[in-house]
Amino acid sequence: MPRRPRVMSRLHVGDLIVRRHRLLKTQGTVLRFDGEDENGASRVWVKWSHPDTLPNPSLEAVDDLELVESTNGANGVNGAA
Repeated sequence: MPRRPRVMSRLHVGDLIVRRHRLLKTQGTVLRFDGEDENGASRVWVKWSHPDTLPNPSLEAVDDLELVESTNGANGVNGAA
């Protein structure tokens, strides 16, 4: 059985992300990494910005998340002061 290639994630703790697979692109923040699921996909704990999103925080596959590109460094993300 061919092994899935390991791709280094662009995500880091504190990064702003959105769910890639949902119609409504709920925004959240990466809290911590939590290893891999049974298929070898990396997982992270995400704290969602929307108060009605449950569970909050939730465990999500990295492949289902998209990094929010910050243009102004809001909230000190990506090393901005």
